[in-house]
Amino acid sequence: KILQNMEASLTIPTATSLRTIPVKILEENRLLINSYLSKIRGGKISFTHIIGWAIVQATKHYPSMNNAYSEVDGKPVVIQRGSINLGLAIDVERKDGSRNLMVPNIKNANLMDFKKFYDTYEDLVKRSRLGQIDPAEFMGTTLSLTNPGTIGTISSTPKLMLGQGTIIATGAIQYSSEYVAMSPETISNLGISKVMTITSTYDHRIIQGAESGLFLKKINEMISG
Repeated sequence: KILQNMEASLTIPTATSLRTIPVKILEENRLLINSYLSKIRGGKISFTHIIGWAIVQATKHYPSMNNAYSEVDGKPVVIQRGSINLGLAIDVERKDGSRNLMVPNIKNANLMDFKKFYDTYEDLVKRSRLGQIDPAEFMGTTLSLTNPGTIGTISSTPKLMLGQGTIIATGAIQYSSEYVAMSPETISNLGISKVMTITSTYDHRIIQGAESGLFLKKINEMISG
């Protein structure tokens, strides 16, 4: 199935927008949230939870990112969707050490509050790694999020699957390379923020660069605002 999906992806003419986002406020807000959670019920919010939520909210402002290309009677059409089904690229390590990528989706993420979004996200990840995911949970993905930053990748341009309009990739959260070797004191004195690179790879038949750029700008505003 992976082979079929990768070969089918070659038929999609894509383009990619890239934006580097300062994450100082994101880091501080996450610390505050997790400090609060530790006092009332436990659990932790990850950066990806917040970024995934921001993607859903930004898609409400730019719904074209959630569209898909199709053909009817040989004529091109745009499929406009009312639901945002956010696919989560989950890296699963098998017992033999090999790896597999699973992409179930959070269905109707646009109708959820943050707690429901978080709970559904965590449930999908847990069941994917236990091999308890249902095939129906892979169906109907409208856009996807992949996070290669967890293994240190700074930027990525992933493949876009048929039936989706956009795939978003987030890079590692770290200081720019020219500052990595500096002491914490120097970084603090200079007021340097860690940054994260985020890319939006989209179907260029139905989505234009300006839309993708504004979509990333909205994510930036929500994470930094």
